[in-house]
Amino acid sequence: MSTEVKEWLTINESAEYLRVTRQTIYNYINEGVLPYFELKGGRGKRIKRADLDQLLTPSQQKVDEEI
Repeated sequence: MSTEVKEWLTINESAEYLRVTRQTIYNYINEGVLPYFELKGGRGKRIKRADLDQLLTPSQQKVDEEI
């Protein structure tokens, strides 16, 4: 398995990266929340890792500092 960080991910890789289902990725695409790029000849969609990272937002919940 390669340790190379890919800039472009497939639908399956995107779902694995965010730990969501493929359907969730398709929902984000259909809702216009997640941009994607179509390969010529109908060979699939590709999503930029940076666009996936933008879906992740820091929690506003306070963390208890006591251990």
